[in-house]
Amino acid sequence: MRIGTAVKAIVGIVASGAMVFSMSACGNSASASGGKVTLSYFAWDNEQTSKPYVEEFEKENPNIHIDFGSSTTYVQTLQTRLVGNQAPDVFIITSENKEDLISNNYVKDLTDESFMKNISDANKEFVSKDGKAYGMSTSSWASGIVYNKALLKKVGVSEVPSTWEGFIKLCKKLKAAGITPYLEANADSTRRIQDAFYGGLLAKKGTDVTKLADSKVQTPGADSKEAYSEWMKIYDEGVVSRDTVGMSGDDLKTQFTSGQVAMITTGAWDFSTFQDSDVDWGFAQMPAMKTGMEQYAQGSPSPALAIYSKLTGDKLKAAEKFLTFMQSKWALKKATDDGNAVTVKGYNSDVIDQYKDVYEKNVKTGKYFLLTNFYSKPSVLDTTTQSEIQQLVQGSISLDQFVQNVDKKMASAQ
Repeated sequence: MRIGTAVKAIVGIVASGAMVFSMSACGNSASASGGKVTLSYFAWDNEQTSKPYVEEFEKENPNIHIDFGSSTTYVQTLQTRLVGNQAPDVFIITSENKEDLISNNYVKDLTDESFMKNISDANKEFVSKDGKAYGMSTSSWASGIVYNKALLKKVGVSEVPSTWEGFIKLCKKLKAAGITPYLEANADSTRRIQDAFYGGLLAKKGTDVTKLADSKVQTPGADSKEAYSEWMKIYDEGVVSRDTVGMSGDDLKTQFTSGQVAMITTGAWDFSTFQDSDVDWGFAQMPAMKTGMEQYAQGSPSPALAIYSKLTGDKLKAAEKFLTFMQSKWALKKATDDGNAVTVKGYNSDVIDQYKDVYEKNVKTGKYFLLTNFYSKPSVLDTTTQSEIQQLVQGSISLDQFVQNVDKKMASAQ
């Protein structure tokens, strides 16, 4: 599992593209010109993560040398290289840069390539526009409800309810028994429930999520209002105290592993912490917003591999071989060993028991949604929603004001 949409630390870059890492050690640069094709690969991940893939690919393709690079300021550095006509041959496309890469024709249309055959529909949609896919993503993540089995057992419950109505009833039952039922990390990890609900709504309506950003005036606030209205019931009905608005993800983990709260929302990135604790824990799907709706999760495909649109000849063939390799059995097993939940059709990642249900029902089926993946200006949208959610929870603004504030900010950013 790797969070595809987590923004890498983007700080100001020096004109030369400082902090770019080059991994020439992964191939023999001195012999790279001796009949070999050199393929430049600019990655989101660092040397430690990327080196094994590069070395194995070069081993299997001795006529191709990978000139690898990465940067702590990936999005900005890539943009500088593209504008300066120094484009890498293969690079990463994700929510933060896909709008620019697609609209400026920097990325090749991969829709009909053979290596895209087994890529899941949700992973394709993530980097698609007008029915064309411009990247290859092979894994995804999905959040869910982590629960303390012993605390739920105290009120005669063995599992998290499948509907929001049932979830709220369970929370009230736990609270009546003197148990803190549920907490969220509104300080730094917002929209877990809201995104899940909105994803379920879009699925019920049959909405093409790849077209959400096409409107001249985008209204993510108004679009997701119904989802937010349902989510706010946990505060409006006193299930969760409004004064917990400042809680962070780390605060939640501490509370949960010390047995102070029955349920929290998080994902596989926190599993090692729970495994090391004394808590007997489970991980359940997010509840459906309403009975009859599908149980969606907040989640996202991982960043995708893209090919520079101007590649031709041997360079293009080498790039296509590299993407074919990156969804081979060797690469997918390595990705699984690295902690990724692979979504390529016909391949199953060996995930821990607690994650199996969400992996099978959400990750592999593509039943997840992340608001910032499907509207333009994702960084603006993420920052704005987080700020406005905190005010909404505190009660300083109404839901209508939340909607207006979010959409007004988005309109000004277009």
